[in-house]
Amino acid sequence: LKSRIQEKGSFFTMGKRNVGRGGGNFSIPQKHHHPRGIFKKPPVKKDDQAVKKPPEPKPPVQERTGPSKKQQKRLNARKRLLEAGKIEQTTSDLAALLKKDAPVVMVLKDCQDEAELRSKFHSEGTAGATSKYFSASKYKFRFVLTKDGEPVCQISDKTAVKGMW
Repeated sequence: LKSRIQEKGSFFTMGKRNVGRGGGNFSIPQKHHHPRGIFKKPPVKKDDQAVKKPPEPKPPVQERTGPSKKQQKRLNARKRLLEAGKIEQTTSDLAALLKKDAPVVMVLKDCQDEAELRSKFHSEGTAGATSKYFSASKYKFRFVLTKDGEPVCQISDKTAVKGMW
């Protein structure tokens, strides 16, 4: 019985690299294995081990003094925005500016321009429930600096009346 099955070329005799139950004439080529030892490192002589010195310890990293490069760029951009009039300097503290009063719909801390504002929203403010702040003309952005120099963005509704709520 076994010899008859082998003659027919059934799946019992087929190797794992042949295709189909009936055999067929297609087969995947054999993998070429490298002889063992090709990728081994050459043996190290005992004299070479004695000659090698331990690696020198790295000098200690000095602690940074002042702002980082990225923070310096943000500070320079903040000065430029202040001179251009795109951000206002106020005498209010952070707690007073973070309050959501009647026309103010949303307040975001540490946001100095629209690029940073968009990065804080889902899909850069183009999708979802908050996309209305960027697409509708009834919302206005107000960028202010606290007396400590902390940037704050206030999104307000132009159509809301302050005494309405």
